[in-house]
Amino acid sequence: MTKIEHATYAEMSLAYDKIRDVLHGEDRLKNRGPVYLPRPEGMTQAQYTRYVQGSSFYAVAERTLRGMVGAVTRNEPIVELPDRIESMRTLATFEGNSLDVLIEDALRETMSMGRYAMILDYPTDGNSVTDAPFISTFDADSILDWREEIVDGRQKLTYLRLNERNDELDQGVEQHLVLSLSPAYTVQRFHVQSKRSGELTQIVEENKIGEDIVPSVNGKTLNEIPAVIVSPYNLKADVEKPPFLDLVNVNLAHWRVSADYFWSLFLTSQPTPWVAGSINEKNKPTQIGSGAFWVLPEGATAGMLEFTGAGIAAQKAALDDITAQMATLGARMVYDGKGRNETTDTAKLRHRSELSLLHSSVNMVEAAILKLLRLAAEWTTPGSSDQVKVKLHRDFITSQMDAPTLTALIKAWQAGAISHDTLLMNMKKGDLMDVNRAIDDEKEMIETDASVLPFPA
Repeated sequence: MTKIEHATYAEMSLAYDKIRDVLHGEDRLKNRGPVYLPRPEGMTQAQYTRYVQGSSFYAVAERTLRGMVGAVTRNEPIVELPDRIESMRTLATFEGNSLDVLIEDALRETMSMGRYAMILDYPTDGNSVTDAPFISTFDADSILDWREEIVDGRQKLTYLRLNERNDELDQGVEQHLVLSLSPAYTVQRFHVQSKRSGELTQIVEENKIGEDIVPSVNGKTLNEIPAVIVSPYNLKADVEKPPFLDLVNVNLAHWRVSADYFWSLFLTSQPTPWVAGSINEKNKPTQIGSGAFWVLPEGATAGMLEFTGAGIAAQKAALDDITAQMATLGARMVYDGKGRNETTDTAKLRHRSELSLLHSSVNMVEAAILKLLRLAAEWTTPGSSDQVKVKLHRDFITSQMDAPTLTALIKAWQAGAISHDTLLMNMKKGDLMDVNRAIDDEKEMIETDASVLPFPA
């Protein structure tokens, strides 16, 4: 049998499943309760069901990821394309998604899973000379095997096996896309049945779909695989630890303590009556509450059991500690920072560190998409790759200028203390102008807009 996965895939696959479950949220985690929330010893199944359903999941990881992607995409990316591939702006992917959607997906997968594959290809059905290429995307779970080798004096990706996730196939059968340099770029597809053997999945039966495809562009075969594998740190095929794994592990620890905490509240928040004396089946109380009337035998006593102690308070303190720990792992936007004792300089350094993953991910996603778009331009119009421009914004923090600052700037401009350009530049930094609009363009719009009232001399 032939192996189907890279040696590192089995270990990383468990991490990918865990991250996706946590990002998906509370319902999925509760449905998979025993995987992440083991049943305490001595607890019945009915009690365990109540234990799981009564817990509260704090969706820090998902909110953090959403906030980080939103920080990048709140300003539209700058994209310039030659006419021949301009259609890729709105139809960039195999699924028909726009370039903006592709950028968001790539950022989300790269920052959370640490791995995302993109392949440039041409339509196979109804292809014409005016068609633009498209980009096929594969998440970390779908990147099964890969190999890099030295070719013509430099390291190249020479083999890549991907799971195409065809839902129309029978149970247990997968459709794999295999890209290789042998020596020209070759594309193959297989229907695969596999089984687990130790830490690796091995092929039991593999049937090729159709003939091998050797793509050519402008009459020439390709000497490299038109694919990039993006991580937050580079564009190499090497596996990186998923950036969100630590935050996800702490998020799960918070959920486990939450389950214990709310179960303890459930058990101790309901006062329990007790009766001592000559109690039998006939005279024992069967109801409790203002409408119930107890007649006890002579000499019997009754009371209420109520919880006292610091056990639950300790669990609550543990929840607070884990919440603060999640904040240090990148979840600042969901932690209010109360109780932190740090100087302004320390806060700036911490904030800069938390943005390092975001900044490096933006760099890599930008570089990967720029590489594929320039390759698409070269395929369609040789020599036009320099016309491609992709720029994602690095202004991650919203810092809209307040009214007093704006008033002071306008007064300074009116008094001749600053130039018009300086005024507009500060308004742009304060999110009062479109960040993609040049200062000269803004001045021209002001001059041509008849509705703008002139300032008094």
